[in-house]
Amino acid sequence: MAKQFFVLGIGGTGMRCIESLIHLCAMGMFDDTEIQLLALDTDKNNGNFSRLKEVKEAYLNAKGMDKANRVTHKDTFFSANIKYYEFSPNYEQNSTFKAVFNYGDTQYNHREETDLADLVLSKNVEDFNLRHGYRAQTHLGSMMMYHSIIEAASSPISSELKLFLSELIKASQNGQPRVFILGSVFGGTGASSIPIIPQAISKAAEIMSNGAANVLKSAYFGSTLLTAYFSFRAPSGNELSNQKIIATSDKFALNSQVAMMFYDDDTTVKSTYQKFYMMGTSGLDWDPMQRESEKITETITGGEQQKNDSHYIELLAACAALDFYNTDESALQQNKEHHKTDYQYRAVNDNGKFDFQDFVGSARAKEFAQKFGMLIAFALFCNGNDDFVESVRTGGHKEIQDFTDIDVNQVVSLKKYFNLFFVQKKGDGTLQEGWLRQIHRSAGGGDNYLFNANLFSPDTFKGLMKVDWNKAIYRNEGLGKDNVYKTGLFGSKFNSFKEKFIEVRDTNKNWQNITNQGEQLYKLIFDTLAKLYNFN
Repeated sequence: MAKQFFVLGIGGTGMRCIESLIHLCAMGMFDDTEIQLLALDTDKNNGNFSRLKEVKEAYLNAKGMDKANRVTHKDTFFSANIKYYEFSPNYEQNSTFKAVFNYGDTQYNHREETDLADLVLSKNVEDFNLRHGYRAQTHLGSMMMYHSIIEAASSPISSELKLFLSELIKASQNGQPRVFILGSVFGGTGASSIPIIPQAISKAAEIMSNGAANVLKSAYFGSTLLTAYFSFRAPSGNELSNQKIIATSDKFALNSQVAMMFYDDDTTVKSTYQKFYMMGTSGLDWDPMQRESEKITETITGGEQQKNDSHYIELLAACAALDFYNTDESALQQNKEHHKTDYQYRAVNDNGKFDFQDFVGSARAKEFAQKFGMLIAFALFCNGNDDFVESVRTGGHKEIQDFTDIDVNQVVSLKKYFNLFFVQKKGDGTLQEGWLRQIHRSAGGGDNYLFNANLFSPDTFKGLMKVDWNKAIYRNEGLGKDNVYKTGLFGSKFNSFKEKFIEVRDTNKNWQNITNQGEQLYKLIFDTLAKLYNFN
């Protein structure tokens, strides 16, 4: 039976961390797992929220167009089955704290309450527009997010939040589920929510189950404590005057320090979380909107324009979720019983180069290297000149006629996924970078990041197709340097792959245990690449 894992991504950073988590699922790092995934953001029109939904939709449809028939698998690509939910507090009508709080009537009927609000909240905080998030106002955001979740749980109206909580209620009544929160501690929505989410979803579950569920008692909780790692354009005086409150990156380092003091000292948080993963960068020189810099004339506070590029630390955060998922239960139980929280850190080499073990530890480094590299190769065989998946679907190879009933929309979704994962060919033959290329750039480019720099240097599709990824997908040092596959004297990458594919198909029948033809094909491609790259 598949295992369950509950993950919440909160705020803009949380959305990008979930994006990295989905790519881990595509690699096969969450084998035989059903992931209940809740994306939670105040800014439902945020560009990163939109991109996450694109990646999620492509992943799910690549598994099969029929939602009811999607299942988990082992030792293959796209092995996790993701159940996706999203929740955004509704600030369309009441878009300020004063409007939500009904400040005018409350001032008249309960003056002491408005006096308290005025004491802890400045006038600008009470008046700024909440549609783009809490803008580093965590004292306001924690209260607003908590009550938004409680109100949604109490409402008779169905919502995706309630569907997520229903699954968590069932899991908590039948065992001890693991819940992991992805978000930052230096910004707005994520920083506001991480301290209160366990209490909020537990109280909401209690309301929905009429007191039968106690999530705080049964579940194990872990979270990232992701400190400042990027900066952006400072607002002008006019922008501050118009917007009331704008988060400024010059305060992110201070925000991070104060947040860490809170998490180190607060007894309620320590009694709730069993594991924290602390991570950050030494500087704030990453500009997540560098490619759009010429188009940006003002500080972007949210909405469709806020589509930050991905950063390697978001993959590190997703790997923290993977580590929490695989943590020995006895250790989590002991921490829970003694109200203790483990703080995990990850150090990387001083030379600026990232190794596979930096992300997943030495025990899983080889597996991570293999599956990550194989997914890149799959992307190149699927979206390359040879287009193996489409040619097999259309019966283009007389020796391979097993997959002609694959739904064309499933193949389209697979191609869309790989465009978002790696690169997309544009009409003029140049390349639009996806998640992997952005991650590589954030790590400093060159051969700093896990794989051969030649994978990332071509600017055109034609140039990318000339790369010998069969023998140079990995760097010439560390894990993967010896994992190459050879071609015949006059052969090609594709012909060598096709020959091995047919051999694997005919000698190993495990792929026939899968019912969806597309996923049968993915399994065979996975096993073929494993043989070719020889990670045994």
